[in-house]
Amino acid sequence: MLSHLRAILILVSSVSLLLLGSCEQQKPAATAPAAATPAVQARYECPMGCAGSQSNKPGKCPVCEMELVKKS
Repeated sequence: MLSHLRAILILVSSVSLLLLGSCEQQKPAATAPAAATPAVQARYECPMGCAGSQSNKPGKCPVCEMELVKKS
């Protein structure tokens, strides 16, 4: 009976050590800083598709001078 208790105690101790030893703190995944991901902004383009007409704000196309239209 005493040998069974000793075996159970050794088994429980071994399992406890294994479980505690395998529980290492996981590092959180690296996340991109908020500044690196720009906020979604409106994009304005010339309705005629002129090259170089894309802008973040409304205005006129520098090529044909038509009003830029919001695309997003």
